Amino acid sequence: MELIRKRLAWLAVLGLMALATGCGGGKSATFNYPSESMAFPPLGDDTPTLFVEFVNDLRPGSQRSGEGGLATYRFPSDENWDAPVNMIYYQALVQDLTQTNLVEIVPLRSQADYVLEVDLNHMGVKISRSAAGFGVTAIVGGAIGYAISRNAAGAAVGAVAGIGAIPVPAKLRAVCEVNLRVYDREGELFWERTCLGEITKSKWEGLTARNDQKWVDEYLTVAVKRCNACLLGQLRQALVEAGETAPES
Repeated sequence: MELIRKRLAWLAVLGLMALATGCGGGKSATFNYPSESMAFPPLGDDTPTLFVEFVNDLRPGSQRSGEGGLATYRFPSDENWDAPVNMIYYQALVQDLTQTNLVEIVPLRSQADYVLEVDLNHMGVKISRSAAGFGVTAIVGGAIGYAISRNAAGAAVGAVAGIGAIPVPAKLRAVCEVNLRVYDREGELFWERTCLGEITKSKWEGLTARNDQKWVDEYLTVAVKRCNACLLGQLRQALVEAGETAPES
């Protein structure tokens, strides 16, 4: 019987290690971007036309690979997205540009009054858990396991189970940072801005909790929306000012 208890304890430890290192692997994260509800007032009789270049993905390697361990990890990794990240952001930006009626998106550069170049500097989510909290959950779980089994093997199983199941303080940060450059028909730089959209939340999460899709839906989509709102608002102001200073035909 004692041998069985020891084997159960080792199985629990191995199971926790597998969960901690392999959670989320092979799963696809989908970017369910919400529609824009606001439309800008018309800039004038003619809506400016805009050609959007393909997005330059300049995110750091830690975001691309989803690096991290037990206490801190980043997600989704590139292999877990259901589409290339630069295409995901491209579609979100074009959607906001179109739905706000700021500009008319055209398929050819030659048709455009302006050309937009995009650098995607950051886009992802990072969760950081309290390392000290793991020790507390192990102690609590071990105490519960010992109270139930009255032996060391039961305490070991309880400690491992406690680390995986008992929530610890965690901080979640979703971020999107983009640099945009707009060029006029002559190829001159018309406007350039960098904007950051972010959400920071304090949560209680277990060591093995991986609600990646839920957190992408709740936080990363909002961070992208905030980033784009900053960019579109400033771009509209630049277009208004350009219209005011343009010579009359």
